[in-house]
Amino acid sequence: MPEPAAPADPLALLRAHWGHAAFRPGQAEIIDSILAGRDTLALLPTGGGKSVCFQVPALARPGLCLVVSPLIALMKDQVDGLRRRGLKAEAIWAGMSAQEIDHTLDNCVYGRDVKFLYVSPERLLTDIFRVRVAKMPVSLLAVDEAHCVSQWGYDFRPPYLRIAELRGLLAPGVPVVALTATATRQVRADIVEKLLFRPGHGVFQQSFLRPKLSYSVLPTEDKLRRLLEVLRGVGPGQTGIVYARTRRQAEDAAAYLQQHRLPAAAYHAGLAPERRAQVQQDWLADKTRLIVATNAFGMGIDKPDVRVVAHLDAPDTLEAYYQEAGRAGRDGRYAFAVLLAGPNDGNELRRRTALAFPPLDTVRRVYQALANYSRTAVGGGELAPFDFDLAQFAETYRIRAVDAHNALKILQREGFIQLNEAVNNPARVHIVTNNQDLYAFQVANAEHDLLIKALLRLHGGELFAGFQTVSEQGVANQVRRSLAEVQHQLRYLHGAGILHYQPRHDAPQAMFTTPRHDAAKLPLDQRRLEAGRALAQEKAAATAHYLGGTRCRQQLLLEYFDEADPPRCGVCDVCLAAKKAAQGPPPPAAGLGQALVQRLAERPQTPREVLAAFAPAQADEVKAALRELLDAGALRYAADGQLRVAEAG
Repeated sequence: MPEPAAPADPLALLRAHWGHAAFRPGQAEIIDSILAGRDTLALLPTGGGKSVCFQVPALARPGLCLVVSPLIALMKDQVDGLRRRGLKAEAIWAGMSAQEIDHTLDNCVYGRDVKFLYVSPERLLTDIFRVRVAKMPVSLLAVDEAHCVSQWGYDFRPPYLRIAELRGLLAPGVPVVALTATATRQVRADIVEKLLFRPGHGVFQQSFLRPKLSYSVLPTEDKLRRLLEVLRGVGPGQTGIVYARTRRQAEDAAAYLQQHRLPAAAYHAGLAPERRAQVQQDWLADKTRLIVATNAFGMGIDKPDVRVVAHLDAPDTLEAYYQEAGRAGRDGRYAFAVLLAGPNDGNELRRRTALAFPPLDTVRRVYQALANYSRTAVGGGELAPFDFDLAQFAETYRIRAVDAHNALKILQREGFIQLNEAVNNPARVHIVTNNQDLYAFQVANAEHDLLIKALLRLHGGELFAGFQTVSEQGVANQVRRSLAEVQHQLRYLHGAGILHYQPRHDAPQAMFTTPRHDAAKLPLDQRRLEAGRALAQEKAAATAHYLGGTRCRQQLLLEYFDEADPPRCGVCDVCLAAKKAAQGPPPPAAGLGQALVQRLAERPQTPREVLAAFAPAQADEVKAALRELLDAGALRYAADGQLRVAEAG
């Protein structure tokens, strides 16, 4: 560990690198705790700025911050964000070549300017990592998504349990900061215990309260029609996310919205990488206002002006729902979280939970099929990723797709395998020979001279310093050859020892996280599986209770996260219905437009609040009147999404 030094001013670092004038609530206290050398648990709601809580103190002191993160996409987003700010950050994840991992670790041992190393939990205690991390000047260990350490959490990852072993490889006194947006009291206690927090540790928790986020559950028998009403009601041109459970549902919902002239696009892992990237970029740039996505979308994406997050189906847990819904209104302005509930959704939720735990024979069969699929022998395959297509896998081995999916999830929770989402990893190249030997090779191998010159022209001397992202198609255009020819040449140069070439990769992957077992002797922990089943049923019951609840939605959520005596929000569907009942019958239909103008002159309201004051049978009439008033310029939308009476003149 580096010699103690006076820390740089955290606020000055925030202003210099993030451009913010002040910390968000709770951040400064967390940073002070870390800089004081205390182990620290930070619980901040989605959008609360968790990453700043470890990135700023890491910059304030000498040394390197080691960050454990469970998702490749999350690591890539944070590393890219740090690099855009001029900060040196590295990452190690599945799919990287041995040479690239080796080079990255060397940079962290000997490269004085590397401040952050992101690593997946599966990589922490490999032999190569253990040897190198002991030589690194680690001054802070950050555990992101720390709820993964607890078997009582909603996304338990067994490799997280071994993070505590890592502390023994670091210099004495290196503090640990654990960060999460969703943790019950039981999970918080588990994090402190499993990460071996020292006496005097700090626990900082921001309330899960989001006073300007309106939660609603809307019963409906036609979810797409109701979704259309919701999105139109939020106001024209507003940005939103619609979460779908399946790829097909995402495609169908996006097509339906497009048919009704709403700018929507589907996003899911089945799209080509270029299409996924384009859809995301168009949404971030406000070219596409609505994105209809499966639940993988949103991690690491910080778009502050999302006005509505709608769910076509309830997630399996309230933790997942709170995290996804919380992507609305990060700018602190009024926003909506809407859950559409069909008449049979509660039963469907319980059915999915039952299917999530197939018989152990099925789990063993899927494990054996995965070994066959990857051609992995008993005792081999540890941490060796391979491309994995679930649909092809299930069809090849005649396993129902739902059984294959759920069995793989169990194998992952038990720590035998890891499934990695599709992430676009561009090709990377590192020239490993020196200038003199490279020139001699070019003279002796004229057929490769043009390609090498093109690489150097596009990327210069940086190719000698380390791995650089390379556009294979861009190189092909330079040398006027096909993409396949350029890739073939790069593979040849790799084999000849001239350079290290990591081809572009964008497919989902799987890997064994332990040496492959004989499937018949796979050491499944039946007691832990039964505990997991009971926990899943408990969480599904909590979600079903939220779906059918007749109390304030905010109160239900905050009580779930163990907040005492939470206040009523006044803006959810339950609270608005109570207000409507207290106000008595709505004004008569005659003179409806005048009544609406008078109501909004007294108090600006969102379209949903206006509609809540009328009988459901009048909804279409009220909406039509509002549109007429907007078209006539009598009403206008304010920046906070509320309707206001337009000023005269």
